[in-house]
Amino acid sequence: MSGDVRQIIESHCCFYGVSPYFTVSEDRLQEGAVSLRTVHARFDLDIYGVKMSCQPDPPAEFWLVYAKLKEVVDAVQHEYNHACSIAVIPFGSTVVVDTGSYLQPMTMLRIRITHKRAAHEPAGAVEQKALKSIEAQLGKLGITAGRSRE
Repeated sequence: MSGDVRQIIESHCCFYGVSPYFTVSEDRLQEGAVSLRTVHARFDLDIYGVKMSCQPDPPAEFWLVYAKLKEVVDAVQHEYNHACSIAVIPFGSTVVVDTGSYLQPMTMLRIRITHKRAAHEPAGAVEQKALKSIEAQLGKLGITAGRSRE
């Protein structure tokens, strides 16, 4: 299956981009004033591939790549002793238009890396290490870094 997945990845010109995800944390001060601060809560790693069909439902190839990415994520999550939460989110019926490539229709999967601490806590070293591990595994599969949405 690994060879098949690599061939699918190559034929669909897959690439990824990493973007931080920020939340707003509200702190109430003793005087009753409210203090707002932006917290870097997680990483979203979006993987794009050229959409080859006009069908709204994703083909079996999409689900093969999804299954392989799920294996990668499970291994990384186990490596970090489940210290952070990592999920693969399919966007099978969503079409993304690549404005940098003549409006080429793309399909997308997202890997979300977040901490398991309180919502007002920022992402930390564990999440960054998990991100680097996943990026290394994507490189082995032939998925290269592309544009970043920052």
